[in-house]
Amino acid sequence: MDHEHYIDEALLLAARGRGWVSPNPVVGALVVRDGKIVGRGWHKKFGGPHAEVFALQEAGEAARGATLYCTLEPCNHTGKTPPCSQAVIAAGIKCVVLGASDSNPAADGGIEAMRAAGIEVIDGIRGDACRRINAPFFKYLATGLPLVNLKWAMTLDGKIASASGDSKWITSDAAREEAQLLRAAHDAVLVGIGTMLADQPRLNCRVTKDGAEVHQPRRIILDNQARTPLDGPFWSAEPAGAVTVVCKANAPLARVGALQNRGAHVLRIADAFDDVDEGEKEPELQGVLRGLGDMGIRSILVEGGSRVLGSFVDEHFCDGAFAFIAPRILGGAASLAAVGGGGESTMAETLNLRRAAMRQVGPDYLLSGVLSEWDWLLQQL
Repeated sequence: MDHEHYIDEALLLAARGRGWVSPNPVVGALVVRDGKIVGRGWHKKFGGPHAEVFALQEAGEAARGATLYCTLEPCNHTGKTPPCSQAVIAAGIKCVVLGASDSNPAADGGIEAMRAAGIEVIDGIRGDACRRINAPFFKYLATGLPLVNLKWAMTLDGKIASASGDSKWITSDAAREEAQLLRAAHDAVLVGIGTMLADQPRLNCRVTKDGAEVHQPRRIILDNQARTPLDGPFWSAEPAGAVTVVCKANAPLARVGALQNRGAHVLRIADAFDDVDEGEKEPELQGVLRGLGDMGIRSILVEGGSRVLGSFVDEHFCDGAFAFIAPRILGGAASLAAVGGGGESTMAETLNLRRAAMRQVGPDYLLSGVLSEWDWLLQQL
């Protein structure tokens, strides 16, 4: 059998759950009998049945004696759903082919349970790809922090706004629609209070994919003193994800209460956004990211503006980048650069984009790549 082919098919199914299942990993599964796919499944929603269960249900009696292909080791514990390993055993599966084992200590043991029941288990088929598609899940297990991607739209000369502050619109409708699909692939989208006050972006996804609704990410505002406006298009956007405002612990209580009454979740972080001496305490963004990770957020798309993007770059809290580039030149020394912050002092210290890829989106171009060891597999959206 062509194990890699079937795991690749399961990976495409797994990607359909991106954004919907966090903090769980995305998983795809196939049941194959006599060279024919008789069952397909993917993890569709957090708290709902896992991929294996959907695939086994579709296969029915044809699952008995068949081979199950799964991108991740079936869980062996009772959480919001029963153990998938036991469902595989009960269905009479003869062989299980896995893309990657599950390093979550709360869920592992599926391989051992299935082998103890007499099922042949083949592990590590397309393992790199199966781990990469769940980079946010595996990064959180290893570090307690969400995976962070940076995104911006800029002119050919690297500007995101003119000296007068005009920034609408740098890129085309096609590029903006692509950016909204990118939002939908993440658990959350994040901007700073400067962008919120200047633009009141809606931060939602106003597109569909293949005629179906897309995931609406949680909308996060880094807002030191809880200054986020209480009305405007941000609040009236439909559809839209939930709102979290991250502020300092000493933010005015009246403003915090007003935001909570407006429906926002307020995350108060001690010393967030303060300048700190290296070595004295955690970097400011680490506390923010840890707090967001504790909320179940595993992936964040940081949309800026320049100051916020610069902060993530300066502190190296960035795992990937997506730059939409319009073929136009703005010029002007006072025009706003895409990434602010302190920057590096030498070229040798720069962050280098790995696995860089560029493709055309309408009249514009999307340059994307990896900035850390956490390489997230994002198929074309």
